[in-house]
Amino acid sequence: MGTSSKELALKLRKSAKKQHGCFTAAQAIEAGYADSVHLYHVRNGKWVRVFRGVYRFADAPETPAARCMAALLWTRDKNGKIQGVLAPETAENLRSGGLPLSQPIQILVPKGFRRSSDVPDGIQISIVDKKIHKTSKISGLPAQKQAEDPSVPPPVVVDAPDYYDWLDYQAVLCGKST
Repeated sequence: MGTSSKELALKLRKSAKKQHGCFTAAQAIEAGYADSVHLYHVRNGKWVRVFRGVYRFADAPETPAARCMAALLWTRDKNGKIQGVLAPETAENLRSGGLPLSQPIQILVPKGFRRSSDVPDGIQISIVDKKIHKTSKISGLPAQKQAEDPSVPPPVVVDAPDYYDWLDYQAVLCGKST
């Protein structure tokens, strides 16, 4: 007995909801969609092909977070694990709401990153030598924190007087014992 198309759609939407409306071809297959019907769903307007192997439901808004998620899904390996993280500049622009459509999504990928296809328009990758530290998440997306600017001095910590300072003052300067 087969699974209805509505059940398949609900199953795939459940996964895509966590990914800003985006999903991979592998996730669609895992949900029960045959590989041969992906193009059909794109042509009838239900899915939008964002990148090779990465789709978005047509009724899901194309937000900056959705664009970033699609770019990160494009970096996945053969096991489906996302290899990249948002570059600090992209993460900051996403956080501040200033990520225009004309600006490519900057992704940091590890040195061994390999894809069988060219980097698509809309994504700019930078290969980093050292291990990528996923230090924060913005809208559920892995991002590398902005490096601290060495020209900016660290904040000055002021030691405010407290009760123990008052006791010391009384004991030392006033000659009172407590």
